[in-house]
Amino acid sequence: MSFQKMGFDELEKELMALGDIADVAPAMLEAAAPILEKELKSRVKAEADKGYAKGDLALSIKANKPGENHLGHYVSITAKGRDRKGIRNNEKLAYLDLGTQKQGARPVISKAVKNAEQGCLKAMQDKFDEVTGG
Repeated sequence: MSFQKMGFDELEKELMALGDIADVAPAMLEAAAPILEKELKSRVKAEADKGYAKGDLALSIKANKPGENHLGHYVSITAKGRDRKGIRNNEKLAYLDLGTQKQGARPVISKAVKNAEQGCLKAMQDKFDEVTGG
């Protein structure tokens, strides 16, 4: 069994048509998460490393376990923990991405998602084929 590469919405519709998505979706998300994690780390390193950063923010980016809510299955990749000064890394990621009054926005998250999309779709397709025997 196989399906064509398409966007995330079309992929979800295809999986729903198969029946019990709860068995396949977490494995597919786990296959794709490292690709987005690596891309986000790369974007953060490129934007944050301006001579004063120590690289802690990029090192703190980790993928969470896949989950499910009323909208469907998901996986999140975010900055975890705090830095040496006690500032939350996720807060620093938001400041970097959205900017502040003193610092311009550097949209690392949207760039990482865009750059990793095709790799994530391929990884999910490969995992789908593996799990379903397609």
